[in-house]
Amino acid sequence: MQELLLFFKDIATPQLDRLAELITMLGEQYFFIVVIAFIYWNISKREGFKLATAFLYSSLLNAVLKLVFHTPRPFEKLDYISGKRVETAIGYSFPSGHTQGSTTFFITLSQIIRKRWFTIIAILIILLIGVSRIYLGVHWPIDVIGGLILGVIIAYIFCTITDKYYDDHAKLRIIFFRIQAVFILLTIILLIVDLVYLKGSMKVDHFFKISGISSGAVYGFFLERRYFDFSATDAGRLRKVFRYLLGLAITVAVMTGVKMILPEHYIADFFRYLIVGLWVTFLWPAAGIGMKLFNRESRV
Repeated sequence: MQELLLFFKDIATPQLDRLAELITMLGEQYFFIVVIAFIYWNISKREGFKLATAFLYSSLLNAVLKLVFHTPRPFEKLDYISGKRVETAIGYSFPSGHTQGSTTFFITLSQIIRKRWFTIIAILIILLIGVSRIYLGVHWPIDVIGGLILGVIIAYIFCTITDKYYDDHAKLRIIFFRIQAVFILLTIILLIVDLVYLKGSMKVDHFFKISGISSGAVYGFFLERRYFDFSATDAGRLRKVFRYLLGLAITVAVMTGVKMILPEHYIADFFRYLIVGLWVTFLWPAAGIGMKLFNRESRV
């Protein structure tokens, strides 16, 4: 494992550093939020939900596994490796969160688009993100391999579940409420363990953010579907562009504004991201219907 890290250290240049940092940004949360929101609001609520849940639950599982394996990162263990873009290297090392999340995301997206050219591009992006994490010195090769395998498995699991049960609203709700309940229980357990027994020393910040946004997104989706049920397709191009840009701008404002109000703590992050999840799947479509930016789904 160290040989590959040494190889990248030897060939590193400022230009390659910048390229690796740009590539690794394709595996970060803001990119995924932008794409998921566009698909959910403007293309297909079904496919947006599929993409969101696959990515979020893959990220939650990744955060749990990091805590279980407790693996230090290369730049933390090896004196000759200086990590780059370490602000994205939160928590422990195995498995790679960027690799697992991007694998789940792009494999799921390729299942939605179902074009050979896109599948090839998706695989190349996934591999480049994995390589970039090793090049930057923030992951071991085994972290990337583990993330790739888990990402593929989770993508196919959630594609199968959503495709099979989406039209059975009651069954779909039971499945996802149970999955979310498991992660909420884990959230409570980690909170107690960290605050009571470990005095705040666990690296749980990322888990609480993803737990919050998945709670908001999943519960918000079922609330919206029950009480409003907006149509992602019943609108002209100009209205779609406007509602997307406005919704995204308010999303950023919400994330920034709530962060300024709440204290700097992962408990506050849970609620901040919960609001973001609710906003994307429930609050903005509900407000958009009132503003005539969204129409309700037509019933036959």
